[in-house]
Parts: sequence; C-alpha cells; structure tokens
Amino acid sequence: MTSEKKMSRRQWGQSVLAVGGSLGLSSVGLPMRALTMAAPGAAALGMMMAEDAYAAQSDEYVPNLVIGTGYGGAVTALRLAQQGQRVTMLEMGRLWNTPGKDGKIFCKPFSPDDRSMWFKDHVTAVFSTVAGFIPISGLLKTPVSAGILDVVSSPNMDVYLGRGVGGGSLVNLAMLITPYRETLQRILPASIDINELYNTYYPRALVGLKGNKIRPAYFQSSAYHRYARVACTQAAKAGIPWRSLDSGYDMAYMEQEEAGTVPKSALGGEGGFGNNYGKSSLDKNYLAEAVGTGLVRIQPLTEATSITRGDDGRYYVSTKQIDVTGTVLATRTISCDRLFLGAGSMGTTQLLVKCRATGTLPNLNEHVGTRWSSNGEIFMVRNVFTPTGAKTSVLPCTGIDALDHRNQQVYSMNISIPLGIDLYSTAHITMTQTPELGRFTYDANARQSVLQWSSTAKTEPVTSAHAVYDRINKVNGATYNKSWFGGKTEGDNATYHPLGGCPLGLATSDIGEVKGYPGMYVMDSSMFPDSLVANPALSTTAFAERNIERIIAQMA
Repeated sequence: MTSEKKMSRRQWGQSVLAVGGSLGLSSVGLPMRALTMAAPGAAALGMMMAEDAYAAQSDEYVPNLVIGTGYGGAVTALRLAQQGQRVTMLEMGRLWNTPGKDGKIFCKPFSPDDRSMWFKDHVTAVFSTVAGFIPISGLLKTPVSAGILDVVSSPNMDVYLGRGVGGGSLVNLAMLITPYRETLQRILPASIDINELYNTYYPRALVGLKGNKIRPAYFQSSAYHRYARVACTQAAKAGIPWRSLDSGYDMAYMEQEEAGTVPKSALGGEGGFGNNYGKSSLDKNYLAEAVGTGLVRIQPLTEATSITRGDDGRYYVSTKQIDVTGTVLATRTISCDRLFLGAGSMGTTQLLVKCRATGTLPNLNEHVGTRWSSNGEIFMVRNVFTPTGAKTSVLPCTGIDALDHRNQQVYSMNISIPLGIDLYSTAHITMTQTPELGRFTYDANARQSVLQWSSTAKTEPVTSAHAVYDRINKVNGATYNKSWFGGKTEGDNATYHPLGGCPLGLATSDIGEVKGYPGMYVMDSSMFPDSLVANPALSTTAFAERNIERIIAQMA
C-alpha cells in the first residue's frame, strides 16, 4: 500500500484545504468516495471541489448547516460527520491557504497588506500610541480587502475578531486555559455538571486542539522568553504564583525556531495576522479532520444575513457570497433541518438580535442579546528597569493566578511587544470578573445590531487588575508605562475574547438549543453568561463537545 493510501483523515483534510486554497475555490469538500482513493493531485481534487462549488450556487437544502468555522462550529461539524451526517459550513472570511506574493499564507507583522485587515484601510491596534503621543491607528495603511483581522467598534469597546476558515484560532495567542472552578460554579446553570466538564470535556478538547506546554529547561534558557522570566520572577517576589500555560502552538517547533533549523513564526513576530508555521489552528485539527470524513463542505466568504423558520419546520438561511474585494457574487437561501450557530459572540448574537427585531424569528426571548462580557480584559505595560530582551516570542507561555482586593480570581498572561529592541518592559493581558454586562440593540436605520457597553463597565476590571499589579510593582520598584495607552496606565476599551449574548439557561437550554426554536443551537462563545476569567478557546471547544454529544444522542 502506498504512503498516500495510509493518509489519516486529518492529513487528508489538510491536503483538501491546501489544494482548495491554492485553487481559489469558493467551496471546499469531498464526496465520501474520494476517501477510498489514493491522494489525488491538484487537478483531480480541483475537479471534485469545483463540481461541488458549482452545485452550491443555487438555493439548496442540507440536513445540517453550521454558520461559522470557529471552535464551536468546528467541533460540531466533526462530531456530526463522524455519525455519518452531511454538514455544510458557512464562513464569512477567506480560506487561508493561498500564498501571497511573498510565498507565504500570512503577511509579515510589520508589512501589512491585503491579507491583514478585514475591509479597513489601516491597521488598528489595542496599543493606541507610541511614546505617549504618536497614534498607532493610521500609521500602517492597508489595501481595503477581506483580511484576516477584523475590529468591530461600538461606544466604549473595540472587539477584535478573526476572519477566515478557523475563525479566532487564526489570530489568537493560542492559549488553551481551563477556567477556575469557582468561576464556572458561579456563572453556569445548576443543571450543568461541573465535574463532568473538568473530567471529560476539557481534557477531550485539549487533546483535540493539540495542547502542549513549554519545556521548563527551554523556557529557563531561551533568549526569546527573557521578558516572561522577568515577569514571573517579579510576580513570585510579590507572593503571586506563576505557571506554564497550555498552548495550541507547537513548543517543539518553537525550540527548532530558536535553533535556526525551521522558519520562524512565533519567534519571528507572527501572531495577530496569522502564523505561517507552528500553530495548530482549527484548519490543522478539528476542521481538517472534519473535511477528511468526506461529509463536510466549507463555503468561505459567505455571510448569513437572515434566518427564518418555515411551516415545514426547516430553517431558511439567507446568504451573501463575496470576493476578496467585497463585491457580491451571489445571494441565495439554504434550508436545513438542524441549524448550528458558531459565528462567535459577536456574529451569532448580532444575527439573532437582527432576526428578532425584523420579525424573521419573532419567538426569540428577551434574553437574546444580553449578558455580553469583554471577559474583563485589561491591557498593561510595566517599566521593570531590568533587561527583558530584544528577542521575544509573540505567543506567550506563562501567566499568573492572583486574588484582587475583593478576594476574587484574576488571571493574567505575560505577553511581549515584539519591536526587536530591549524595552525594559513587560506586557500583560489581565482577565477578571465583569459585574456590569453589556447588551445588544437593533439600529433599524443602519440595519445592524449594536453592542451597548457602558463607560462604567470597565471600572471593576481596571480596579481588579490594578489590585494585582500595584502589588507587584511596589515590591519590585516597577511602574506603569503610560506611553502605550495615550497617557493612561492601561488599555480598557478592547477585547480579543468576547463572551455572551445568548446565555445558557436563559436564551437557550443548557445544551445550547435556542428557546422557542427546536433544532437551532448556539455552539460558540455567545453561550457563556459572564466572564470566564480565562481565554475562551478551550472552554468553547469543551462545551461544544459536551453539547453536540447530547444533541447527537437526541437525534438517534
């Protein structure tokens, strides 16, 4: 038997995604019969996928439709396909497997091009200024195109989102954090078994996402992690424990990067606009395995614009397909028996709030669009007055667990500022509780759902973050660096980890089924009714694993 015939389904799926991207196809997927073949060349794969793409241009029916290819959607598609169910996935962003002029999939971090921002003419960043007065926004101009990083702005809050097959896994820091037990006990419905989550679904998700940790000896010796060692040492001096964090980035690959035996990615400044190497994003794990079943089709650059339920019990989803310039190529309707919403906290919530306001889903209850959280994210940079290294890893490996002034949990990652010079500084993303939550309203004139986030909602997260880092600064003689946030000691109006909008137990059942709409399920981070005090990637995956297992059991 040839080596091609021995391909695993995950490897097969990765090859399908790769060829689909290189051919620029609008729909990616294979018929089951192809799995019995040896791995075909680009021409053969292209023919099979092109036929599928052509057939998908008119209105159609599919048994299972998944909106979004992020963590929840990816889990859903894989587990359904493993049960023999055919699945179609819609993704608003690109299939990121087509090399640019530089021969790489993702652009260089400091040379943004049409691959960087989602239909914006400049790079937007959490850090607002350099040296306290030079605005970062607008410094780097970009072509207006379907880039990988989007920023959805509303009063008092900017939400950063990944656009592409793989969703947020393409642009996040690859942190796979299990939240504190106290947090889950506080925010979840009593009907959810916390022990089962920790014993079964979090471990399952960690394996599926290829979680691993940095090797201790490498961390202690690496030139690229000096900044983190300084941050950890200062926290420990203040009596606050630090730990290595589970990551979806291949730490063995990172060691090879530093040794100079492989191309650099995390150690080469890559992160927010995608990692060309090293990261196990969803297109490398769950989605690849799903496509490899032959039962999953992914349609990129396709936005779900409305949902209605027919008299036949099916859901009818209106869609709009564009090219990378934003030109509308087609509008059509897809009907399905089961609809799974995985467009993320912003995407899923905005769509449902719109459908309720416009009357296409009139039975959505009052809890849809509520309990939105920034995850209590606060960004800080500290002057530590000791060398932190000119070389840095963009993807972090360490963080701290602390208690604030109210004796509540605070989690913080040590992150870098990869400018290639020693800044004598450490940077941090802190996550806390958010006592004041947001909600969505519908703007009929603009025809869009809008996040309402109060200017006072940041007060408690800022206070919590300062309670921890004031203590660390005092013990170590460190100070806050205000030059990155326009003279402020922190960035308090942005998040990479939005949560909520369709809270479990309120807008949905405890397995995500939308109340009033049987067969429609929320599978993404919009299900969490409050801050997780942790990066949500692992939790979204774990909860999706839990929920789809129960949904499949009900289908039997």
